[in-house]
Amino acid sequence: MRAYEQTLGAHPDAKLVIGGSVTFGVERETPYIREVRELAETIKRKHGTEIQFTGSLHHDRELPAWFQRATIFSCPSLFHEPFGLVNAEAMACATPVVGTNRGGVPEVVNGGGITVDPENCQQFAAELSRLLCSPELCRRMGVEGLERSRNVFNWRVIAQEWKALLQSMCA
Repeated sequence: MRAYEQTLGAHPDAKLVIGGSVTFGVERETPYIREVRELAETIKRKHGTEIQFTGSLHHDRELPAWFQRATIFSCPSLFHEPFGLVNAEAMACATPVVGTNRGGVPEVVNGGGITVDPENCQQFAAELSRLLCSPELCRRMGVEGLERSRNVFNWRVIAQEWKALLQSMCA
């Protein structure tokens, strides 16, 4: 939220959409959610911008459309995600990704996006701004992410690699 606010000076028309819920479809107000919403209201009043909270999104029916409409996808997770599937899903929709440098996310993104320290607001904002300034970079990054998702996160490819591993172990 703070990185988004920092991009507004150069990109006053940038809109922020925050998707999801506390836990897989559970809509409840937590102290954290309340704090994020209050910060959003402060930023909206201060900058006259638009911040939208979608709430829970159906994984198959709604999520891909949101990714495809986005200029940039970012998951600023502070948690050391073991995999960070949502980043791979955005890449599969050819949406440029700004992920975090924590856990397994760098391995997932690996050339198909950018990773940043989620606690370094200036770095985060700088990367968002860099992408917002360059539609060509966004397009190129989207294509690279899509190719990475096709070549690495495709179930057919995974099954073939798994089969080859098992065969080599049995040989």
